[in-house]
Amino acid sequence: MSRSPRAAPLDRVKLALREILGLEADLIQQKSDSQNADLLLNAPDVEFAVEWKAVGDAANVGSAVRQLSVLKKKKKGRSKSVVPIVAVPFMGETGRRLSAEAGISWIDLSGNAWIDAPGRQIRILGHPNRFTSRGRPANVFAPKSSRVIRALLIAPERAFMQAELVEATGVDKGRVSRLLRRLEDMSLVARENSAIRLKEPSLVLEAWREAYDFEKHDILRGHVGVRSSDELIRRLFAKSSSSKGRYALTGLAGAWYLTRFAGFRLTTVFTSEIPSKKWLDAIGFQEQLRGANLWLVRPVDDGVFDGTRVIDGVSTAHPIQVYLDLKAHPERASEAAAEVRSRFLNWSGA
Repeated sequence: MSRSPRAAPLDRVKLALREILGLEADLIQQKSDSQNADLLLNAPDVEFAVEWKAVGDAANVGSAVRQLSVLKKKKKGRSKSVVPIVAVPFMGETGRRLSAEAGISWIDLSGNAWIDAPGRQIRILGHPNRFTSRGRPANVFAPKSSRVIRALLIAPERAFMQAELVEATGVDKGRVSRLLRRLEDMSLVARENSAIRLKEPSLVLEAWREAYDFEKHDILRGHVGVRSSDELIRRLFAKSSSSKGRYALTGLAGAWYLTRFAGFRLTTVFTSEIPSKKWLDAIGFQEQLRGANLWLVRPVDDGVFDGTRVIDGVSTAHPIQVYLDLKAHPERASEAAAEVRSRFLNWSGA
């Protein structure tokens, strides 16, 4: 009899759980319908409900957390406690955070685990990823594709026709069609008749942030002699007002204009044109890495300007873009990102 391709990793998960928990747990049920976890393990005082995902990215972990949270509620009232566990080859930072926020335990086949069970608390961290994939997987958050993701996130309550997304983003019909199919396969979007709507905007945003790489942009780092960040921004936008290009604050500066939270030293600006030497000299810019207080960024795709707004006379990137870019920033970037997320991108209402 042939075995399910899921059987081998599930067997390894079972063995890993038995080892780290120090118990003899027998497989009592393999997944038979959508109501159950992939694996149910029975111990004397607890039942472990395991959901396996072959990839430990935010989208897959978020999907498993959502399913296990439903299962956890259904199991209330039973005499034996139920501990839901997400199992993946390797659990990344975003997946760990999503699991922690939902109160869901997890284990990976690289040797790490975070399990809360009656009488047991297991914390095993620090093992490297033993399942680094070869080749370059399809990225639904690639620059062109992310224009579609951005459009869906800016209006998460709206159901879009495919033609509307093509028109709104400038992305060709074929690419949009392929992208939407992949998003469906990842359970990130749902179809309503012929339209597409995001299932969980928060999960899509976190999956995008996990895949986002600020260093893909062309970044010119340097210093301008000014007394304050405000003086730098005013000087910058005064000089850019005569330019035909587009500019938008992002990162720490963008977060400040959006929230007035967390003072900053580093100013980051998207620019649609490569600054000329004459323009750089006019603002007193000196290229340098250490001590830089200005990052001028020519984006890999101009979609970063979508949703730009003017605040106090200064062009500022959409909160989605600011949140993404803060991932790569120093100073109080993590706090600023949390504030932007809470004020503008809190679709779950949490």
